[in-house]
Amino acid sequence: DTTFTDVGLDTRNEGYTYRIAFYTGGNTEPLGYAAAASSVFLGATGIDEAIDLQWTFDVPWDNKEFVIYRLDPATSDWDSIGLTYEPAFRDEGLVNGRAYCYYVEARGSYGIEGIADPLINLSQQVCAVPVDSMPPCPPALSVSNICTQGGTSCDVDKLENLLEWSHPQVACPESDDVIGYRLYYAPDEDSPFELIAQIDQADQFSYVDAPETGLAGCYVITAIDSFYNESAYSERVCADNCPLYELPNTFTPNGDGQNDVFTPFPYCFIDHVQFEVYNAWGQLVFRTEDPAINWDGTNLAGQDLPEGTYYYTCRVFEQRVTGVAERPELLRGFIELIRR
Repeated sequence: DTTFTDVGLDTRNEGYTYRIAFYTGGNTEPLGYAAAASSVFLGATGIDEAIDLQWTFDVPWDNKEFVIYRLDPATSDWDSIGLTYEPAFRDEGLVNGRAYCYYVEARGSYGIEGIADPLINLSQQVCAVPVDSMPPCPPALSVSNICTQGGTSCDVDKLENLLEWSHPQVACPESDDVIGYRLYYAPDEDSPFELIAQIDQADQFSYVDAPETGLAGCYVITAIDSFYNESAYSERVCADNCPLYELPNTFTPNGDGQNDVFTPFPYCFIDHVQFEVYNAWGQLVFRTEDPAINWDGTNLAGQDLPEGTYYYTCRVFEQRVTGVAERPELLRGFIELIRR
């Protein structure tokens, strides 16, 4: 008998190698062995809209070509879908999420007359599912606000950052299955990003953000595809505050409830100040670091100061995206203290 069927094998997870021993005359020791030969062991890896097939074998003859078969689930027939001369094949144009099953037929020969030609060696059957594991490209992001438009305001209703971006497919045609975006924010250049918005519409290309601490901050955006792969961060785009701090030149601390304290107006995006007031003889009479100042016309001892002209200097420390930064210009000027 020159045939043998090996059963009970796990051909899905491993290949098998065989050799034949020759015995003569009832001897218990073989006369010799044929060269070992293995089955074809097929592996399949699902990628985006395709499946990569690779196979291995170890045989003493020369495998010249390989025929790839795929199961047609509608008819249960195995259809030949390709011929290759290398131990690898990519089946493309598939539907992500659907299972596809294959086997490979190796055709080889010893090249010796009288020996069967071709020698057929089949792989096991294997199935795989195409899966999109490649993230899309990140969108291109831009940020604008009242400061970038050349204006300034302390009106909280105007303190918004407008984020705008393009579809990733503009830069990467293969990013054609984007289903949404994620927006991340950091309050300054050194802080980590945190998710602030999840957008579940692929055709939405803008978002308005109103940070709690002003306009300063940095943003990145990512794209999400239909298999929930998230792209890398986009290029970081930072917005900055446009600080405003203006001081009056007169106040009337007479207790009538009107203009009784010296305070800036308007002001915003100011972390602190170093405000100092001097009398006509150059003596320091008042100082504060509170940006609201709220000087009521008393000296450092809490005593009412007389009417007159006082001189002040003010170093202003602004809230910027880079952190707290001193304004380059020192504010200085005269204040008229009037009690009538």
